[in-house]
Amino acid sequence: MLLDALSRHLEGLAAERGGVLGVLPGLVADDSPGWIPAADLLREPYEGLLALVDETAARWNAPRHVAAALLWKTYGYWHTMPMVLGWALHRRVPLMRLEDTLVRPSAAGVTVAASRLTVAVLPGDPAAGATTGTSTGTSTGTSTGTTAETPVETIVGTSVETTVGASATAVTTAVVGTTAGTMVETVPEQSGTVVVPDLAAAIRAAILDGQRPFVQALSAVARVGERTLWGSTAEAVAHPLLTLGPYTEAARLLEEIGPPVAGLLAPDGDGYRRRTCCLWITLPDAEPCSSCCVPAARIP
Repeated sequence: MLLDALSRHLEGLAAERGGVLGVLPGLVADDSPGWIPAADLLREPYEGLLALVDETAARWNAPRHVAAALLWKTYGYWHTMPMVLGWALHRRVPLMRLEDTLVRPSAAGVTVAASRLTVAVLPGDPAAGATTGTSTGTSTGTSTGTTAETPVETIVGTSVETTVGASATAVTTAVVGTTAGTMVETVPEQSGTVVVPDLAAAIRAAILDGQRPFVQALSAVARVGERTLWGSTAEAVAHPLLTLGPYTEAARLLEEIGPPVAGLLAPDGDGYRRRTCCLWITLPDAEPCSSCCVPAARIP
């Protein structure tokens, strides 16, 4: 199957962690109770989101802005991990649209899953022939809130992000091919595959669709900086990949994804160091994370 290697890898991680994993190994939600549509957490006045923040605050005896940063470090990690591991293991990237993402509190902080998935694959992948959808003509982009900034080329059954800084709009459309003569395919609502020329751009579109609304909401309601939160997403890209290879691979993927995660980590020995702080170190008696920027800042 498309994501067997990823599912086996996640099952192994769950076993190593005593079953505590913040994403289901099969990625698609089971029928157990407690799942909350992620989009519901983003409806003002953000009661559901603030409930998760306050639960995190109580767990760590943290002020609200620190709790918001720690909640995001957890949610962002589990949402990002399957995409980057899929990229590293077999260049097949599972994408969870915001409207298809489910979340529930768990021993891992939160657990995320999808009601349905789209898997982005490259043209040479054997699964490319299984892509669903029909050609609707050619396109050089989609005009959903354009600006004069650089367009993002790939839209993969997840979000349309046509310009850096534009609002991401969730639709079931995939842009397939190169900038010149790009074919637009409509992807049915069920899980399927889409062929893309650039998996990093597909990950970026998924991050903007599935994470930016949370980053903006948490920043607004808890007064925590967006750059601080995006630093945790950048770490969520790099950290899982260090178990598979050198940091250079993670650094390359971060640069290929680009904003908002590029530039937020720096190489440090065999790993990396953050350029932002997740705020864990502000808790009483907390030891700094191994990637914390604070110890680095103390070095003359």
